[in-house]
Order: sequence, then C-alpha cells, then structure tokens
Amino acid sequence: MRLKDLGERALLGKLAPIGYPPGAPLPPGDDAGGVWVGEVAWLLKTDGFLYREVALLGMGPFEVGFRGVAATASDLLCKMGRPLGFTLGLFLPPDLEEDFALELVKGAAEAAGRLGAVLLGGDTNAGEEVALTVSGFALAEVPLPRRALPGDLLYLAGDRWGRTGAAIQAHYQARDLGAYPKIREAAFYPLPRLELLSLKGLLRGGLDSSDGLAETLWQLSEQGVRVDLEALPLYPDVLAFAGDEVLAHELVLYGGEEFEAVLVVPPEREAQVLARAKEAGLPLFRAGQVSEGEGVYFLGAPVKRRGYAHF
Repeated sequence: MRLKDLGERALLGKLAPIGYPPGAPLPPGDDAGGVWVGEVAWLLKTDGFLYREVALLGMGPFEVGFRGVAATASDLLCKMGRPLGFTLGLFLPPDLEEDFALELVKGAAEAAGRLGAVLLGGDTNAGEEVALTVSGFALAEVPLPRRALPGDLLYLAGDRWGRTGAAIQAHYQARDLGAYPKIREAAFYPLPRLELLSLKGLLRGGLDSSDGLAETLWQLSEQGVRVDLEALPLYPDVLAFAGDEVLAHELVLYGGEEFEAVLVVPPEREAQVLARAKEAGLPLFRAGQVSEGEGVYFLGAPVKRRGYAHF
C-alpha cells in the first residue's frame, strides 16, 4: 500500500513497535521514547522538517532554528522530561550563504539555553533544499504517558492556543501581524514550558499539541475514552484576528504548532495541580473531562478529526 493511501497515523502504528524494547518507560508511538537507567528514564526525541514548510512570513533562519529545538523539547517536557541537550542534522544546499547556516544554529542554541540545556553539535549534509533534524534527550523521574481514565479532567497548559493558528493563517493570507504582537511572539518563539515539571507525580497523562488540539484529543481518545470539551480558551487578540467566535474556535482546535501540553488530571489531584501551577507561573485552562465511550465532542457536538499529517 502506498503511504498516501495508508496515512501517517497508520504508518506510525506499524513502525513504532519495530525494535522497541519491552518494559520501556513509555509505550511505542508516544511523544518520545526512552530506556531505564537505574530508576531514572532517559528520554529521546527526534524531529525533522523542511525549512520552507515551517518558515512563516517574516521568519528568518534564527527563528526556524529556535522552532526546531522548541518542537523537540515540547515532546520531552510533556513526558515530564527535563531537557539536557540537543543535536542538529542540517541539510544545506552548497550555494547557501554561510550566515544563513550560522543563524539557524544560533537560533537552536538560543532555545536550548532558555530551557537550561545545551547544543551538542550534530551533522551537516549537502541537500537540494534546507532541512533540519533535531534530536533531544532528557531525564524523567516519573515519565508521563498518554493515558486517561473515565472521570479525569482535561486541562490545557500555556497561552498559545489559537495564537499560532492565527499566525499560520496570516502567513497564507499575507496578513501583517503588527497589530498582534502576542500572536507573532507565540509563533516565532514558541518556547515550551519548563514549569510543567512542577506537576511531576500529579498527572495521569500528557500529550504535546503540535499536531493541533483536535488531533491531539483524538489521539487521547484512542486510549479507549470519550473526550468532552466544555470550553476553549479564547484570547481577545485571537478573537479580533478571527473576526468572530466560531472562526476563533477553529483556530484553537485546528491551528497546531503550539508546542503546549494537554494534561489529564485525576479529579482528586485537581487542587494540588492548580496550586503548584499557580506557584510555578504556569497558565492552566480547564477545557473538559474524560468519560466512558469514544470520540471527541465540543459542547456535545462531534469534533472533526483534522490536523497535521504527512502523506
């Protein structure tokens, strides 16, 4: 079967178990993989992309390098892994200017440094166009899988919901973001939240949101539960950009690239989670709950499964 007919999710389902160790800290196909070293998990994540597919209007190589490390770090942090180091694999056309390559790496180093981690070199290759692969490793004392049980509560961490979707839409519509500085900042420098680590040991499950909130919730539903959204975060700048509430909700559900975390909270630990998040300065928004059944719903209406997918 051709990949375009199989689809990315089905392909990953076939690829992920190949060679994966039994008893690993996280199941195959989760946001990151890992091995146990004594009683601590070492987590690893690799992400790759073409420059032209992620460089929004106004972005330069510095921002794209920053985004590359941010994407990889988000997958590690939502698993409760503290990022320690990153490496880059660069594919560069031979006629590319030197400064372009330097700015890519400087942006990656900036993001790593803001996360308390380091850049550890990598590899360079000739390519027909600019492409990057980013690998990151982290330590996790209590790795957090994709997991939910009926009765659990659903929280969204961070404040980029809808904002990155607006920036992506602005790119394709050639709209100026000068009047929306928070939207621009969210898309150009989407630093993942180290504050998530303050919730260690309190959560049932966690997922990275980069494929879009709707797709991420559908992946959670695949754990054998129904996800009911009762509310979505709606920021004034996203509403102003979208023009009405329906379109703003679309940006929140299907925007993607937030590099924020979807958190599953046992109800008996909600008060502790909220207290720790407040102390750490981590924005949390209660979006809904999990119940028996299947599928994803917003105010009782089915949410279409749509999000970032290759092939």
